[in-house]
Parts: sequence; C-alpha cells; structure tokens
Amino acid sequence: MAVEPDQRASSCGPQLENRRVICLPVGADTVGLLGHTLSSLLRNSSPDVEIVVLPLGIEQAQLQAVMRERAEAKPVVLADTVVGDSLWQALLFGIPPAYRNHDLVLVRPGLAVPKGWDDRLALAAYGQEPGIAAVVPLCDSTALFALLEGNDSERTALEAVDNVLLTLGQRHNFEMPALFSGCCYLRRAALRDIEPHWHDMAWEEAPVSLAQRFREQGWHVVCCDHVYVQDRDGQRRRLEMQGVEQLEETRQIEQAHPLTGLRFAVGDILRRGVMKDSAPSMPRPVQLHIAHSWGGGLNRWVQQYCEHDRERDNLVLRSIGTWGAFGQRIALYRSAHMDQPLRYWDLTYPIRATAIAHLKYRMILEEVIADFRIEVILISSLIGHALDALATGLPTIFVAHDYYPFCPAVVIQFGEVCEQCELPRLTRCFAENEQNRFFRNVTAHEWLSLRQRFVDLVNHRQTAFVAPSESVARYWRTLLPAAFDEERFTVIPHGVDFAPDKLPSPPAHDKLRVVILGSLAPQKGRALLETIWPSVMDRVELYLIGCDEDGAIFDGKPGMTVMQRYNHAELANIMADIQPELGVLLSIWPETFSYTLSELWLFGIPVLATAMGSFADRIEEGTNGFLCPPQAEAIADKLRWIAAHRDCLHAPRAWLAHFHHRRIDDMVADYHALTPLPAFAAPRYFAASPALAPLPNANTPARVVYIDVQAPFSQALEEFGHYAGQKLAATPRLRTWQKRWLRAILGYGLRGAKALATLRRRK
Repeated sequence: MAVEPDQRASSCGPQLENRRVICLPVGADTVGLLGHTLSSLLRNSSPDVEIVVLPLGIEQAQLQAVMRERAEAKPVVLADTVVGDSLWQALLFGIPPAYRNHDLVLVRPGLAVPKGWDDRLALAAYGQEPGIAAVVPLCDSTALFALLEGNDSERTALEAVDNVLLTLGQRHNFEMPALFSGCCYLRRAALRDIEPHWHDMAWEEAPVSLAQRFREQGWHVVCCDHVYVQDRDGQRRRLEMQGVEQLEETRQIEQAHPLTGLRFAVGDILRRGVMKDSAPSMPRPVQLHIAHSWGGGLNRWVQQYCEHDRERDNLVLRSIGTWGAFGQRIALYRSAHMDQPLRYWDLTYPIRATAIAHLKYRMILEEVIADFRIEVILISSLIGHALDALATGLPTIFVAHDYYPFCPAVVIQFGEVCEQCELPRLTRCFAENEQNRFFRNVTAHEWLSLRQRFVDLVNHRQTAFVAPSESVARYWRTLLPAAFDEERFTVIPHGVDFAPDKLPSPPAHDKLRVVILGSLAPQKGRALLETIWPSVMDRVELYLIGCDEDGAIFDGKPGMTVMQRYNHAELANIMADIQPELGVLLSIWPETFSYTLSELWLFGIPVLATAMGSFADRIEEGTNGFLCPPQAEAIADKLRWIAAHRDCLHAPRAWLAHFHHRRIDDMVADYHALTPLPAFAAPRYFAASPALAPLPNANTPARVVYIDVQAPFSQALEEFGHYAGQKLAATPRLRTWQKRWLRAILGYGLRGAKALATLRRRK
C-alpha cells in the first residue's frame, strides 16, 4: 500500500491543518441553479475556505453576472473554462494550479448545505478513523445515501433536518462502495495515490471506479451520518447514480442499511414536529490554564479570566509542593478556585523547579487533554511543571506574568535589573542573590540547560507570547534574543473587575498620609522602606495595608499603622477611613503589570512608584502620578518634596477622576483572538457527553478536608481550630470534662504551632 502512516493518521486537534478548496462545476444546463447553491455556500461554509467555480464547456461571461450578484461576503474564484463534459475530469484536472495540493470539496449546482458543512466533512475525513479517502454527506437524491422519504424530503427545511442530526447523530462513518456525484470531500493524499491509474479510469462510471481505486490503495470511502444536504436537481443525480444503485454491494448494504435506525428516528421527530427551530447547543471549547499554587497577582489573573470567559470553559492545572520540590502533586481544578480537585496525581519523582522533561507529567497532560477535550493551553507559570507543557501540539499561549523560567529568581533582579545572565553571573546569583531564594537545590548549569530547552521548544512550536505591558516584552527580548524578536510578543494589558467609588479629595493633614498597599516581600521594597522611614517619618504618616508577615517588622514603629491582612470586600471602607493623599509602590524589580497600581488609581489616589517595568509604562510623571529611581535617598527626597508641595497632587487627582480601567471581558476577547477556534472542532464535535461531568476520578482517594494551599499556614490553623472546637462542642460521644480538656489541649497546641510558624529570623 502506498499510503504513508502520517497521511492516514486521525487528528484530534481543534483545527485541521489540511487546506481545502470548494469546487463548484457548472455546465450550460445548470447555470440557473448556480445562484441558489452559491448563496448557500457563502452563508454556510468556513470563512477561510475559498470557492472556485469551474465552467464546464461554457464561457466565463455566462457565470459572471450570477457571481457578482451573490459573492458579496467573500470573493469567489472563477476558473478557466474546462473543455469536455466529464464532471470528474474537470474536477481533477481543471482546478487552477494554486489548488493542486488542496483537498477538494465537490458540490454541484442545485445543492444547499447546512452551517459548517465543509468543516464537518473535513472532521469526518480526519477526526475519527484513519485512512479515509472520501466522505459523502447524506442526500435524498440517491437511495444509498438518503435520510428522508420523498414527502418528508420535499417539505422539510434543511435547517430543521440539520438540527435533528446534530442532536441525534452519533458522528459515525459508514463504509460505502461509491462516491456521491452531487457532493463529496476528497483528500489530496488519497488522490495522489491513485493518480498513476487515472489514464485507465472509466470516467463515465467515476463514482464507482474512483472508490474502487481508493480501496485498492488501502483507503476508504465513507458516508457520514451527521451532514445532510438538499438537492433541487435530484432527478439528474438519480440518473447519474443509477450504476451505483445496481451494484451488488449496494443491494447487500440495503438489506441491513446502517442508517435505518437514524432514518426512522429523524423522520418520526420531523413528522411529529417536536424539535425546536433553534440549533442544539454544542459543547463549548475547553482551555487549560497551567499555573502554580502560590497565589498573588498570577492567581488573581487566572481567577478573573475564568470567571469572565463566557465563550470557553476553563480548567486549571496546578502544581502543589513545598520548598525544594514545588511539583510534588499536580491537581486539576474546575476553575481557579482551589476546592476539591477534579483529579490529582502525586509525582513519585517530584519536580524541584521545572523539569526539562518528565514522563509522568507528560502522561498527566495527555490524559487531561484527551479526557477533557482541551483545545487551547494558557501557561501562566511553569513552576512545578515540566516543559512538556510547551510541546502538546495544541495552540498555546505563554503569559509572561514574570521572567520565569529564564530567571531562577523570577524577578530579574541581582543588585540591579539584569540585562544579561551568562554562566558566571548566574553562578554568583545562586550563591549571593537574596532574591534567588526559591530553587536552592538547582545548579546554574542545570538552569542553563532548562533555558536552552525552553528556547528550542518555543522556536519550533507555534507558541504565542503575551506581555501585560511593553517593558515585559522588551526585557524578554533583551535576555533571550535567540527566542524573541520584535514581533513575537503581543501586549495585552490585564483587566480588572474592581470598580469602587472614587474617594473624595482628602482633607489637609499635618503629615502627608501615605498608603502602601499589598505585599512587602523583599522584591516589593521592604529594605528600601526600612532605610527611607527614619528620614521621612516627621513629614509622613504611613499605612501598610495587606503587607502580610513581611510587614511585621514595622509594627509599632512611630507614625506607622500596620494591617497585615484584610478582606478585599472591605478595602473601600479601609481606604475611606485612612483618607490617603498618596500611594507608594517600592518594587525593586520591573513589575509586569501591578494590580495594586490599578486599585489605587481606581480609588483616585495618585501614586509614587519606582521608575521601572510597568510602573514606567503606565505612569506619566506629574500627569497621573510620580516616578523615582529605586534608591532610598531619591525616594525620601521625593516624599519630602510632595509633603511640602501638596498642590502637585491636584493634576493627578483630576486625571484619575476620569480614569476607567480596562475591562476583563476585553482582555479575554484579546486572548481569544490569538487562538481562534472553528465553530466545529473534533474535540467538541465528536464528544459523546459533556467533558465536565461533576464526578471525581475513580482513582482519586476520598478526602475529608480540602485545604486551599494558597492560604497562609496561620489562617489554616485558625480555621481548623474553629472547626475542631465546633465539632467537640457538638459531639454527644464525649462527656463534659473530656470536651473541656480536649479544647484546652487543642487551644494550647494551635497557639504554639502558630507562634512557631510566625517566628522570623532577621539577618
């Protein structure tokens, strides 16, 4: 057999890579039917597929008027006149040279087609069984491929039949002995295999002889049960198909026709009129987000994306682990919320940082993609994952929330913002860089190998890269010029769903009221604040809101109010009570976006920020805020100057009074535009049932307690203590004195554990 394995492999991907062209042969006796069919094709065919009209023995001028009248939505190609009257010879030899490598989709004048008909025929050719040479739709012009009886066929609208088929059809192919002369899908690979035999082809019997040649080369001709076309020129087609009806194979098939059950069911439904006019809803495309479980802005982005995506379903695959082994468990969640996982897998060979390749991880990905019909992958972080995530073959978007996996410190900061990182600097970074604290059990040589494999994969795969701001793309291009050119990144700013009322202009206070919102981890400028504060405390009153445990060192300092944690729903009230005049952001790394900046702006609070990364991208000095080098003395000078010249805040407040943030819906639409999906794709079209059935994996052990791994350890202890106390109080199995002693032991134990967990050693 001459068929190559890769030519016959089925495709389960969301889009078919094979190019195709719709061929519409028109003779003198079918010119009058051209307009009807052309209108149907233009309405219902894939917008990316070209239509070519083949004149059979007639002048082009006879067709041009009809084409001009109908072809307004998209251009239609008019080929040169083909001499002779053989439909099949015209189709195979008369097609313009530009389409000699395309699959051919034959449709004859007089036919009307349903929505997405050509995509669906292509899916039947490539999406199920291997070795399909030709696919024929259902059509009542010939008994072999008929769906409806005469009266039903004449009085039923095509859309109604199509709706019933989309509901009832099992998306099956049935092998047939011949092609249909009215409509069929022909794969180019199969046509090439039989091309040496064309010289002795019986063209007057082409529907049978072509099918015979295909079978001789190991290919199959099939009829699919899920695409139905109607034919106004049925009498002609019945004459053309007389030879097919007389075949012995046809008579044998008719004795137990595979469409008998479907014919009865469709006819019964149509006669009773129980189907709605609207098309049945198809399953939505499913996207897979790959992320870590550390929380922060990345988690907020994933959560907001999932909640606001109204066109596609989103699952989240997270790595879960601990220091030194960030990928001990891989868990799949129905959304960004880390409640009960749909499935989880423990890695007996844990992933320390990111694995260059990992056998079990690849098997997990393959399982998730197959079982949940994944069509698009969005990578927000590879921490705890393997680079196999970049090699699935699916459309993939890498979202640059930070600078990992190029940078083991994540934040490209080692004394200064890094612009290069060869082996000597990287070696020193592992030994000396305070920021490089996550992956202490990985060596510089291992990291260089990880980088190289990352570059190799992104250079040979169709991975789209997204940056939340322009500076992110610029830094990536500087650090990895071998992988990123000027065109590689698309800038898509984050959206937010936070819309508080603007705060009124604050009253004049003796001291400048300054708020620092969010984390004070080392990369967020904790050391800067320690240095700055003594020189500004006489002019500034400072509020640290949401600084977490990193801000505990400032608790009790004069002029400072520290709130380590807050409920986000209460943030508006907190800000209204503080009445801040200025926000300050002290990050010493080039932030990629900063939700904190967005929130302060939405309150109408001007911001002084370090002049790097997205701060420099978004803030215009004096117009909507202030910028300063990430140096303690410069920041302190700027704060003292603003405290002495409060009128400099008027212009930013006026600008912020009219500030409206980008919507999440707009952000999601931009991401969808990077991975356009067809209306009909194999993972959805051939799905027998919804992928997201609310059932855990049968291999997943049942668990009593599920912990949000992003929650602080102290909060987990508090909630467990509250639950255990209620349980003890309610149980009838214990006596009063037993409950009292157990509550005391529990309380002492939890307080001790919390105290130990919050101890910090200052360097």
